[in-house]
Amino acid sequence: MLKQIFSALLTIQCCLGLMACQPSQSATASDQVNANDYNAFWIWGNIKSAPYLSKAKEIYILQGEVRLEKNSNQSILIQQGISVVKIPHQKVWLVFRNHHLNWQSTEIEKILQRVRQWESAGNHIQGIQIDFDAPTKNLKAYGLYLQQLRKQLPQHYQLSITSLMDWANLRDPDTLRLFRENIDEMVIQTYQGSTTIPNYQTYLTKASTLKLPYKIGLVQHGKWDQQLKFDTDPNFKGYVVFLLRQNKS
Repeated sequence: MLKQIFSALLTIQCCLGLMACQPSQSATASDQVNANDYNAFWIWGNIKSAPYLSKAKEIYILQGEVRLEKNSNQSILIQQGISVVKIPHQKVWLVFRNHHLNWQSTEIEKILQRVRQWESAGNHIQGIQIDFDAPTKNLKAYGLYLQQLRKQLPQHYQLSITSLMDWANLRDPDTLRLFRENIDEMVIQTYQGSTTIPNYQTYLTKASTLKLPYKIGLVQHGKWDQQLKFDTDPNFKGYVVFLLRQNKS
């Protein structure tokens, strides 16, 4: 009898130990970004890479990169991303990565030419997005650049920018004024590459102090604390999920 009791206790102990070692499925699911739960996406690759895109409301599509040409040190726009396709049911933002602030007149001309190509295909172009990782100490120069870009961009197109989380520490009133007067939204990136940046919660709690319209950028399969709520902030405009090239779902 004692042998049977000991055997039963041992079995229970092993089961409890096994359960303790296994992660909670509900906790894991709530902490991971599932693209099916969102309706706005960044597309850096094939637009048909995931079935949930058909339900999207907004799509941010990479179209080019502005950088300095090595030999001539001249500013050039390099075409990137997918070719023009017809996606008439979503609002489309055309994204251009940027590596410097000394643009010539040709960059915006080529960008607008690309915008018109997408519109001619029957798409609803919301505007353009500039993806530029400006250090917080250089945001005044970036604000002046955006001011000039806004003047060159036809008024019916909106101007979106990506944002580093550290920008939440910005306090200079003149710089904030430049951003408030010239951008329609900024999307705060909580990730680097395909990995969520640690302590993102601390930075995001400061976002409301900027008084700028913002969205929060998440990475597919990355981490996200479901307890964070921003709905009471009138400047919060939603989420954008960066879709990984190799879809895991």
